[in-house]
Amino acid sequence: MVFKAALVIAALLVVHASCFKDSNPKTYSINLDLPPEQRWKEVALDNAEGILNLVKEIKAMVPPGTVDLVSLIGQDVEKYIPYPYNLEIVGITESIKGLTVGELILGNTLYEVTAFGHGGKPEAKACTSIVAETLNGTIYHARNLDYNFGNILRGLTIVVNFQKGGKTVYTGTTFAGMVGLLTGQKPHGYTITLDERDQGDWWMNALEALLAGTHGVSALLIRDTLADPDMTFDEAVRVLADKPLIAPSYIIIGGTTARQGAVITRDRLAAVDLWMLDAFNGRWFLVETNYDHWVPPPSSDNRRDPAIKAMNELTRDSLGWGGLYEVLSTPPVLNNGTMYTVIMSAHLPSIYTTWIRTP
Repeated sequence: MVFKAALVIAALLVVHASCFKDSNPKTYSINLDLPPEQRWKEVALDNAEGILNLVKEIKAMVPPGTVDLVSLIGQDVEKYIPYPYNLEIVGITESIKGLTVGELILGNTLYEVTAFGHGGKPEAKACTSIVAETLNGTIYHARNLDYNFGNILRGLTIVVNFQKGGKTVYTGTTFAGMVGLLTGQKPHGYTITLDERDQGDWWMNALEALLAGTHGVSALLIRDTLADPDMTFDEAVRVLADKPLIAPSYIIIGGTTARQGAVITRDRLAAVDLWMLDAFNGRWFLVETNYDHWVPPPSSDNRRDPAIKAMNELTRDSLGWGGLYEVLSTPPVLNNGTMYTVIMSAHLPSIYTTWIRTP
Protein backbone atom coordinates (compact mmCIF):
# COMPACT_ATOMS: atom_id res chain seq x y z
CA MET A 1 0.00 0.00 0.00
CA VAL A 2 2.85 2.39 0.81
CA PHE A 3 4.46 1.70 -2.57
CA LYS A 4 1.12 2.23 -4.33
CA ALA A 5 0.58 5.53 -2.48
CA ALA A 6 4.06 6.67 -3.49
CA LEU A 7 3.26 5.95 -7.13
CA VAL A 8 0.05 7.97 -6.88
CA ILE A 9 1.91 10.93 -5.33
CA ALA A 10 4.61 10.77 -8.00
CA ALA A 11 1.95 10.72 -10.72
CA LEU A 12 0.24 13.75 -9.19
CA LEU A 13 3.53 15.68 -9.16
CA VAL A 14 4.08 14.92 -12.85
CA VAL A 15 0.52 16.04 -13.64
CA HIS A 16 1.05 19.26 -11.65
CA ALA A 17 4.22 20.16 -13.54
CA SER A 18 2.65 19.28 -16.89
CA CYS A 19 -0.23 21.69 -16.14
CA PHE A 20 2.16 24.62 -16.55
CA LYS A 21 3.14 26.08 -19.90
CA ASP A 22 6.57 27.69 -20.19
CA SER A 23 7.48 30.53 -22.51
CA ASN A 24 10.42 32.91 -22.73
CA PRO A 25 9.72 36.62 -22.38
CA LYS A 26 10.83 39.25 -24.86
CA THR A 27 14.32 40.66 -24.30
CA TYR A 28 14.97 44.39 -24.60
CA SER A 29 18.19 46.39 -24.62
CA ILE A 30 18.19 49.55 -22.52
CA ASN A 31 20.83 51.98 -23.82
CA LEU A 32 22.28 53.71 -20.77
CA ASP A 33 24.10 56.13 -23.06
CA LEU A 34 20.74 57.71 -23.98
CA PRO A 35 19.09 60.42 -21.86
CA PRO A 36 17.00 58.72 -19.14
CA GLU A 37 13.70 59.92 -20.62
CA GLN A 38 14.38 58.02 -23.86
CA ARG A 39 15.63 54.67 -22.55
CA TRP A 40 12.34 52.83 -22.04
CA LYS A 41 10.36 54.19 -25.00
CA GLU A 42 10.24 50.89 -26.93
CA VAL A 43 9.23 48.96 -23.81
CA ALA A 44 6.52 51.52 -22.99
CA LEU A 45 5.01 51.54 -26.48
CA ASP A 46 5.04 47.73 -26.74
CA ASN A 47 3.36 47.26 -23.36
CA ALA A 48 1.17 50.35 -22.94
CA GLU A 49 -2.12 48.51 -22.54
CA GLY A 50 -0.71 46.05 -20.01
CA ILE A 51 0.91 48.80 -17.94
CA LEU A 52 -2.37 50.73 -17.80
CA ASN A 53 -4.23 47.57 -16.76
CA LEU A 54 -1.70 46.82 -14.01
CA VAL A 55 -1.97 50.34 -12.61
CA LYS A 56 -5.77 49.97 -12.61
CA GLU A 57 -5.50 46.68 -10.68
CA ILE A 58 -3.08 48.12 -8.12
CA LYS A 59 -5.29 51.16 -7.54
CA ALA A 60 -8.23 48.86 -6.87
CA MET A 61 -6.39 46.76 -4.27
CA VAL A 62 -4.40 49.29 -2.21
CA PRO A 63 -5.96 50.89 0.87
CA PRO A 64 -7.82 54.22 0.46
CA GLY A 65 -5.55 57.22 0.37
CA THR A 66 -2.61 55.45 -1.29
CA VAL A 67 -3.42 56.86 -4.72
CA ASP A 68 -3.65 60.39 -3.32
CA LEU A 69 -0.33 59.89 -1.57
CA VAL A 70 1.54 58.78 -4.70
CA SER A 71 -0.12 61.57 -6.69
CA LEU A 72 1.50 64.06 -4.32
CA ILE A 73 4.83 62.27 -4.71
CA GLY A 74 4.39 62.36 -8.49
CA GLN A 75 4.08 66.15 -8.40
CA ASP A 76 7.56 66.33 -6.85
CA VAL A 77 9.11 63.17 -8.29
CA GLU A 78 12.68 64.49 -8.14
CA LYS A 79 12.44 64.81 -4.36
CA TYR A 80 11.40 61.22 -3.73
CA ILE A 81 12.80 59.18 -6.64
CA PRO A 82 16.56 59.50 -7.28
CA TYR A 83 18.16 60.33 -10.62
CA PRO A 84 18.09 58.78 -13.23
CA TYR A 85 15.06 56.73 -12.23
CA ASN A 86 12.84 59.78 -11.78
CA LEU A 87 13.45 60.82 -15.39
CA GLU A 88 13.07 57.25 -16.66
CA ILE A 89 9.62 57.16 -15.03
CA VAL A 90 8.72 60.52 -16.54
CA GLY A 91 9.84 59.28 -19.96
CA ILE A 92 7.61 56.19 -19.76
CA THR A 93 4.56 58.28 -18.84
CA GLU A 94 5.25 60.57 -21.81
CA SER A 95 5.04 57.51 -24.08
CA ILE A 96 1.73 56.18 -22.68
CA LYS A 97 -1.38 58.29 -23.10
CA GLY A 98 -3.48 58.49 -19.95
CA LEU A 99 -0.71 57.43 -17.54
CA THR A 100 0.39 59.86 -14.84
CA VAL A 101 3.72 60.01 -13.05
CA GLY A 102 1.99 59.28 -9.73
CA GLU A 103 0.31 56.18 -11.14
CA LEU A 104 3.61 54.85 -12.50
CA ILE A 105 5.29 55.50 -9.15
CA LEU A 106 2.57 53.32 -7.65
CA GLY A 107 3.54 50.57 -10.11
CA ASN A 108 7.23 51.02 -9.35
CA THR A 109 6.61 50.70 -5.62
CA LEU A 110 4.44 47.58 -6.04
CA TYR A 111 6.59 45.66 -3.56
CA GLU A 112 6.50 48.43 -0.98
CA VAL A 113 2.73 48.96 -1.08
CA THR A 114 2.00 45.22 -0.88
CA ALA A 115 4.70 44.13 1.61
CA PHE A 116 2.53 44.26 4.68
CA GLY A 117 1.10 41.67 7.07
CA HIS A 118 -1.41 39.32 5.41
CA GLY A 119 -2.36 37.27 8.46
CA GLY A 120 -0.57 34.19 7.16
CA LYS A 121 -2.74 33.80 4.07
CA PRO A 122 -0.85 31.59 1.60
CA GLU A 123 -2.22 33.39 -1.45
CA ALA A 124 -0.52 36.58 -0.27
CA LYS A 125 3.00 35.17 -0.28
CA ALA A 126 5.60 35.69 -2.93
CA CYS A 127 8.80 34.00 -4.07
CA THR A 128 11.33 31.25 -3.49
CA SER A 129 15.04 31.94 -3.93
CA ILE A 130 17.89 29.42 -3.82
CA VAL A 131 21.64 30.06 -3.85
CA ALA A 132 23.91 27.01 -4.04
CA GLU A 133 27.54 25.97 -4.51
CA THR A 134 28.83 23.14 -6.71
CA LEU A 135 31.74 20.87 -5.75
CA ASN A 136 34.12 23.08 -7.74
CA GLY A 137 32.89 26.27 -6.06
CA THR A 138 30.63 27.61 -8.84
CA ILE A 139 27.67 29.55 -7.45
CA TYR A 140 24.20 29.12 -8.93
CA HIS A 141 21.23 31.31 -8.10
CA ALA A 142 17.61 30.47 -8.92
CA ARG A 143 14.23 31.95 -8.12
CA ASN A 144 10.49 31.70 -8.57
CA LEU A 145 8.66 35.00 -8.35
CA ASP A 146 5.08 34.59 -7.15
CA TYR A 147 2.46 37.34 -7.12
CA ASN A 148 -1.28 37.85 -7.12
CA PHE A 149 -1.77 39.69 -10.40
CA GLY A 150 -2.01 36.62 -12.63
CA ASN A 151 -1.75 37.04 -16.34
CA ILE A 152 -1.34 40.82 -16.19
CA LEU A 153 2.15 40.42 -14.73
CA ARG A 154 2.92 37.37 -16.86
CA GLY A 155 2.13 39.46 -19.92
CA LEU A 156 4.41 42.25 -18.70
CA THR A 157 7.39 40.04 -17.83
CA ILE A 158 10.49 41.05 -19.79
CA VAL A 159 14.25 40.49 -19.73
CA VAL A 160 16.35 43.63 -19.96
CA ASN A 161 20.01 43.95 -20.93
CA PHE A 162 21.33 47.28 -19.68
CA GLN A 163 24.08 48.39 -22.05
CA LYS A 164 26.86 50.96 -22.27
CA GLY A 165 28.85 51.35 -25.45
CA GLY A 166 26.89 48.44 -26.90
CA LYS A 167 28.05 46.08 -24.13
CA THR A 168 25.75 44.53 -21.53
CA VAL A 169 26.84 45.67 -18.08
CA TYR A 170 23.99 44.02 -16.15
CA THR A 171 20.81 42.07 -16.85
CA GLY A 172 17.47 41.79 -15.09
CA THR A 173 14.03 40.27 -15.26
CA THR A 174 11.30 42.77 -14.50
CA PHE A 175 7.80 43.88 -15.43
CA ALA A 176 7.34 46.44 -18.20
CA GLY A 177 6.82 49.88 -16.68
CA MET A 178 9.04 49.17 -13.70
CA VAL A 179 12.52 50.66 -13.87
CA GLY A 180 13.86 48.80 -10.82
CA LEU A 181 14.80 45.14 -10.52
CA LEU A 182 13.78 42.34 -8.17
CA THR A 183 15.96 39.86 -10.09
CA GLY A 184 19.29 40.66 -11.70
CA GLN A 185 22.85 39.73 -12.59
CA LYS A 186 26.11 41.62 -12.96
CA PRO A 187 28.27 39.37 -15.18
CA HIS A 188 31.30 38.00 -13.30
CA GLY A 189 30.18 39.95 -10.25
CA TYR A 190 27.04 38.81 -8.44
CA THR A 191 23.37 37.93 -8.77
CA ILE A 192 20.55 39.36 -6.64
CA THR A 193 16.92 38.47 -5.93
CA LEU A 194 14.37 39.89 -3.50
CA ASP A 195 11.71 37.91 -1.60
CA GLU A 196 8.88 39.49 0.34
CA ARG A 197 9.07 39.77 4.13
CA ASP A 198 5.70 40.77 5.55
CA GLN A 199 6.09 43.12 8.48
CA GLY A 200 3.86 45.97 9.64
CA ASP A 201 1.24 47.88 7.69
CA TRP A 202 1.28 49.50 4.28
CA TRP A 203 0.90 53.01 5.67
CA MET A 204 3.96 52.56 7.88
CA ASN A 205 5.99 51.63 4.80
CA ALA A 206 4.72 54.62 2.83
CA LEU A 207 5.06 57.16 5.64
CA GLU A 208 8.58 55.98 6.36
CA ALA A 209 9.57 56.97 2.85
CA LEU A 210 7.51 60.14 2.71
CA LEU A 211 8.45 61.63 6.05
CA ALA A 212 12.03 60.44 6.50
CA GLY A 213 13.07 61.04 2.92
CA THR A 214 16.09 58.77 3.39
CA HIS A 215 14.51 55.35 2.85
CA GLY A 216 14.84 53.83 -0.59
CA VAL A 217 12.86 51.61 -2.92
CA SER A 218 14.16 48.03 -2.82
CA ALA A 219 14.12 47.48 -6.58
CA LEU A 220 16.08 50.68 -7.19
CA LEU A 221 18.71 49.76 -4.60
CA ILE A 222 19.15 46.40 -6.33
CA ARG A 223 19.57 48.11 -9.70
CA ASP A 224 22.05 50.58 -8.20
CA THR A 225 24.08 47.68 -6.81
CA LEU A 226 24.11 45.80 -10.11
CA ALA A 227 25.07 48.97 -11.99
CA ASP A 228 28.18 49.70 -9.93
CA PRO A 229 31.11 48.44 -12.05
CA ASP A 230 33.60 48.45 -9.16
CA MET A 231 31.55 46.97 -6.34
CA THR A 232 32.74 43.59 -5.02
CA PHE A 233 30.56 40.81 -3.63
CA ASP A 234 31.43 41.72 -0.03
CA GLU A 235 30.71 45.39 -0.66
CA ALA A 236 27.39 44.51 -2.29
CA VAL A 237 26.38 42.45 0.75
CA ARG A 238 27.19 45.39 3.01
CA VAL A 239 25.25 47.90 0.88
CA LEU A 240 22.21 45.64 0.57
CA ALA A 241 22.30 45.02 4.32
CA ASP A 242 22.82 48.58 5.52
CA LYS A 243 20.89 50.99 3.27
CA PRO A 244 17.55 52.05 4.82
CA LEU A 245 14.58 50.84 2.76
CA ILE A 246 10.86 51.54 2.81
CA ALA A 247 9.84 47.93 3.45
CA PRO A 248 11.41 44.85 5.07
CA SER A 249 12.66 42.13 2.75
CA TYR A 250 14.85 39.12 2.14
CA ILE A 251 17.66 39.96 -0.27
CA ILE A 252 19.50 36.94 -1.67
CA ILE A 253 22.89 37.37 -3.32
CA GLY A 254 25.26 34.99 -5.07
CA GLY A 255 28.86 35.64 -6.11
CA THR A 256 31.40 33.89 -8.31
CA THR A 257 33.54 31.82 -5.94
CA ALA A 258 33.10 29.37 -3.06
CA ARG A 259 31.06 30.54 -0.04
CA GLN A 260 29.83 33.65 -1.87
CA GLY A 261 26.16 33.24 -1.18
CA ALA A 262 23.95 34.93 1.39
CA VAL A 263 20.41 35.59 2.53
CA ILE A 264 20.05 39.04 4.09
CA THR A 265 17.02 39.31 6.35
CA ARG A 266 16.11 42.98 6.57
CA ASP A 267 13.86 45.29 8.47
CA ARG A 268 13.40 48.86 7.23
CA LEU A 269 16.58 50.27 8.71
CA ALA A 270 19.12 47.48 8.20
CA ALA A 271 19.78 43.74 8.28
CA VAL A 272 18.68 41.72 11.29
CA ASP A 273 20.44 38.53 10.11
CA LEU A 274 23.08 37.47 7.59
CA TRP A 275 22.95 33.78 6.60
CA MET A 276 25.92 32.63 4.53
CA LEU A 277 26.80 29.59 2.45
CA ASP A 278 29.24 27.30 4.26
CA ALA A 279 29.75 24.15 2.18
CA PHE A 280 32.68 23.08 4.37
CA ASN A 281 30.19 22.53 7.17
CA GLY A 282 27.50 21.04 4.94
CA ARG A 283 25.56 24.21 4.11
CA TRP A 284 26.04 24.08 0.33
CA PHE A 285 22.68 25.68 -0.43
CA LEU A 286 20.31 28.20 1.13
CA VAL A 287 16.55 28.23 0.51
CA GLU A 288 14.58 31.39 1.29
CA THR A 289 10.84 31.71 0.81
CA ASN A 290 9.00 34.39 2.81
CA TYR A 291 9.75 33.50 6.42
CA ASP A 292 12.76 34.01 8.67
CA HIS A 293 14.99 30.97 8.15
CA TRP A 294 15.40 30.34 11.89
CA VAL A 295 11.68 29.76 12.46
CA PRO A 296 9.44 27.03 10.96
CA PRO A 297 7.27 28.10 8.02
CA PRO A 298 3.50 27.98 8.60
CA SER A 299 1.74 24.80 7.55
CA SER A 300 -0.52 26.92 5.34
CA ASP A 301 2.43 27.96 3.16
CA ASN A 302 5.33 25.55 3.47
CA ARG A 303 7.34 25.83 0.26
CA ARG A 304 10.63 25.74 2.15
CA ASP A 305 10.67 22.08 3.17
CA PRO A 306 9.73 20.70 -0.28
CA ALA A 307 12.46 22.87 -1.82
CA ILE A 308 15.03 21.65 0.73
CA LYS A 309 14.00 18.04 0.12
CA ALA A 310 14.33 18.52 -3.64
CA MET A 311 17.77 20.12 -3.25
CA ASN A 312 19.01 17.24 -1.09
CA GLU A 313 17.72 14.76 -3.65
CA LEU A 314 19.45 16.73 -6.41
CA THR A 315 22.76 16.51 -4.47
CA ARG A 316 25.74 18.78 -4.76
CA ASP A 317 27.32 16.40 -7.29
CA SER A 318 24.62 17.04 -9.87
CA LEU A 319 23.86 20.68 -9.07
CA GLY A 320 23.37 22.69 -12.23
CA TRP A 321 20.99 24.60 -14.47
CA GLY A 322 18.66 21.68 -15.25
CA GLY A 323 18.50 20.37 -11.70
CA LEU A 324 17.60 23.77 -10.27
CA TYR A 325 14.83 24.13 -12.84
CA GLU A 326 13.38 20.82 -11.63
CA VAL A 327 13.60 21.96 -8.00
CA LEU A 328 11.72 25.15 -8.82
CA SER A 329 9.14 23.08 -10.72
CA THR A 330 8.36 21.01 -7.62
CA PRO A 331 4.95 21.75 -6.08
CA PRO A 332 4.19 23.79 -4.08
CA VAL A 333 7.44 25.64 -4.87
CA LEU A 334 5.84 26.03 -8.29
CA ASN A 335 2.26 27.14 -7.76
CA ASN A 336 -0.53 29.00 -9.49
CA GLY A 337 0.89 32.30 -8.29
CA THR A 338 4.31 31.74 -9.90
CA MET A 339 4.90 34.42 -12.51
CA TYR A 340 8.37 33.47 -13.66
CA THR A 341 11.41 31.29 -12.97
CA VAL A 342 15.01 32.46 -13.40
CA ILE A 343 18.24 30.43 -13.35
CA MET A 344 21.51 32.39 -13.33
CA SER A 345 25.17 32.36 -12.30
CA ALA A 346 27.46 35.39 -12.21
CA HIS A 347 30.38 33.05 -12.94
CA LEU A 348 28.54 31.69 -16.01
CA PRO A 349 26.54 34.76 -17.10
CA SER A 350 25.49 33.28 -20.44
CA ILE A 351 23.16 30.76 -18.73
CA TYR A 352 20.81 33.53 -17.53
CA THR A 353 17.35 32.25 -18.49
CA THR A 354 13.81 33.35 -17.65
CA TRP A 355 10.66 31.28 -18.14
CA ILE A 356 7.14 32.65 -17.76
CA ARG A 357 5.20 29.94 -15.88
CA THR A 358 1.55 29.86 -16.92
CA PRO A 359 -0.84 27.37 -15.29
